[in-house]
This record gives sequence, structure tokens and C-alpha cells, in this order.
Amino acid sequence: MKTCILLAAFAVVSYAQLVPKDLSGVGGAPGAAGGEIKPDTVVAVIAGVSVTAGDVAKMMKYAPGNLVNIFKQNPQQALSTAYQMKYLSDQAVEQHLDQQDPTKETLDAVLTWQKENILANAMVNQINNGYQVTTDQINEFYKSHQSRYEEAKIKIILIAFKPAKPSGTESIGPDEKDIDKRLEAAAKDVVQSANVLNDRSEEQAKTLADDIVKQLRAGADFGALVAKYSDDKESKASAGDFGMSIKATSSFAPEIKKVVFDLKQGEVSDPVRQVNSYYIIRLEDKTVEPLDGELTASIVKELRDTHMNETLNDLNKRFTPQVLRPDFFIQAQKAASGN
Repeated sequence: MKTCILLAAFAVVSYAQLVPKDLSGVGGAPGAAGGEIKPDTVVAVIAGVSVTAGDVAKMMKYAPGNLVNIFKQNPQQALSTAYQMKYLSDQAVEQHLDQQDPTKETLDAVLTWQKENILANAMVNQINNGYQVTTDQINEFYKSHQSRYEEAKIKIILIAFKPAKPSGTESIGPDEKDIDKRLEAAAKDVVQSANVLNDRSEEQAKTLADDIVKQLRAGADFGALVAKYSDDKESKASAGDFGMSIKATSSFAPEIKKVVFDLKQGEVSDPVRQVNSYYIIRLEDKTVEPLDGELTASIVKELRDTHMNETLNDLNKRFTPQVLRPDFFIQAQKAASGN
């Protein structure tokens, strides 16, 4: 029974599972017996063989995922399993089982796949990290994507309204699904009511917002109209200053960003509708984010990602198989899936 359990624990795994693991606690933490544990510190003895902290760290760095999981739950059992497997493996080599089929065929195939996966992953990393992005490439990318890096300072007047209740909720029936719809509608109503800054209707808000825009475009003082009408306390306290730059990459609503970046300096927008308010926006200033270290790093990453994707797409096209006998693959697929 133990042999079955042991072999199950070490079933052949794909390279995707052979991910190096960090054993950060080994080699520096104080041990139960006291004192610093160094890589050459003997931490266990198995069948008369001394096992150092470095041995354990190396084993776990390249161990299959299933052994790492055992180690997390029971380190002693993981060591026992690993060294039992090593002993049995050495015995198999001594008896030349590694040179006999089907073991040899299986071993050759597994080692070939693992080697190719390791080298392929190393090459992918080299293609990505080894791709040298030049200063000219960075500057060219920055210049050709200026709209991405725009940022604007704005002032606003916010005219709030109380949203109307969703139409059709009165006709919701009494069954379980309809009760859920009622609860959902009621929850939305509570949230919206909690965020209402003014009880005026949407129609009244739109009329007022249109009138304010007319006054502003006729030369009225923006700050005075902010003080008289705006329902946003924070910006109202600073004559309508929004308080932060609007960036093309920021998470503001797309309709807000489009309006902002379509404006010219000093220009006032038409009212922009949001969930429970209308925004009147005046563009104060529009600039382009400078090409600093953080932005440069993001451009380098994007250029490398683009290079990587192009390389992989080319490989995918190059190695797309020309299927001559689709019936074979249909049968193979069924056999692999157990159908």
C-alpha cells in the first residue's frame, strides 16, 4: 500500500507544475535548538544520510507542485517521500531498468518534454527581457501616442437631481423571481436616494443647466455661478476647481473624458448627464504628461509586449499544421477524452 501511495505522490507532472518555489524560511531563521540555520546546517538525518538546510531548499526549489503541497502540510513526510523516491530511483538505475522498455521510452519522452519546456521558457524570457528598446523607439512611441498622455485641469458646476424610480416596477408580480426584482429595485432606490444632493427633477436640472451654460457663454462669471448653483460642496469651496487632473488613462466616465479633451482652453461644455446630476465643465488647461521614469518604463514594457506578441504570432502561423487526415485527429481526440 505504501508503494502505491509513494508512486501516486510522484506521478509524472507537466513542466507547468515544475515552478521554482521560494523556501524563504530555510537558511536564515533560528531553529528549534537555537542558533542561526545556515545552508550547511544539518537539519535532519534520513537512513544515516545527513540532510542540510541547503539540500532541502534546493529540493523544494525544483520540486513538483504535489511535493511542495505535502511539504506545506508535513515537511517530515515530504522529506521521507523524496528520499524514498531517490532510493527507489537509484535502485532502478543499478538494475538498468532505465534502459528497458517501456521505462526507457517513457523516461526519454518525459525528459525530452521537460528539457524542451525548460529551454522554450528560457527562450521566451530571453525574447522578452533581451529585447533592447532604444531611446529613439521610446521617443517615437511617445510622440505618436500623445493623446494617451493628455491631462486636463477643469472647473465644474454640478446641478443635481433626484432620479425617477425605474418604470415598470409596479407591474412586478408576487412570485419568487419577481420578489428578487423588487428587492433589487428597492436597493437601487435606497442607494440613489442616499446620494441625492438636490430634490429637483431631472427636467428642472436640465433646464437650469442649459440656462447656466447660456450665461457663461455670454460672459457671466464662472465663480459666481458656482457659488450660486453648484451642488458639489468640495468644488464649490474652491470656485469650481475639480481638484485633480483628468487624464486620458484615468477611470472617469468615457463621456466625461471625451467632453473634456474636445474642449479648448476657457471653453464651456454643454451639460453632461450622469446618474443623478448634470456637469457643466470649463477647461482651464490641457497639457501632455512628461516623459519621466515611470512613463518610460511603461512604454518599454508595452514595446516589449508588442515584440513578444508579434514573435509568438509569427511562430503560431509558422507551425500551424496542415491536417491531411482529419478523421485520425477526431479519433485521437475521442480516445484521449475517454469517449
